[in-house]
Amino acid sequence: MTDALQVGQSLKSGDSITSGNGSITLTLQPDGNLVLATLGKPTWASQTDGKATVRATLQEDGNFVAYTADDQPVWASQTGGQPARSLTVLDDGNLVLTGTDNSRLWATNTATVEVAPRPVETPPEPRSYTVEDGDTLWAIAEKFYGDGGRYPEIAAASGIDNPDVINVGQVVTIP
Repeated sequence: MTDALQVGQSLKSGDSITSGNGSITLTLQPDGNLVLATLGKPTWASQTDGKATVRATLQEDGNFVAYTADDQPVWASQTGGQPARSLTVLDDGNLVLTGTDNSRLWATNTATVEVAPRPVETPPEPRSYTVEDGDTLWAIAEKFYGDGGRYPEIAAASGIDNPDVINVGQVVTIP
């Protein structure tokens, strides 16, 4: 997922952009409201819910505009005529429209002093599994990961050169 819209790009209903640390999200909600949220809690909104907003576009003229399906504007950053570079969701909780000269053209001014990043999932400790009759590395990967396509991880962790050859009673490592 990206943290910014570039000139000419749009958010469509249901689309989001998310800050680099994953804590802040700008979403064009299905109800038409453009909402900036920190860890799921709204911090800014365009107040366009119920106005049938279907897209929000960073235009060539530097204006960030929310439109209805019949191209009627319902909200704008009022920055037209100022060449823009990008609209970025920052890790500090702010949504910023930056000009081509790196100036700040517009912002939600919702920066917080400290934003806790989303917790990083710690991978589970490697486990052992004893191969049973009928097992394949694909089936073992499906059993442990829910994705048979991850069988090369098991083969690599177990020192298996040919993943098509495993034997009953062989102990494999599930990383």
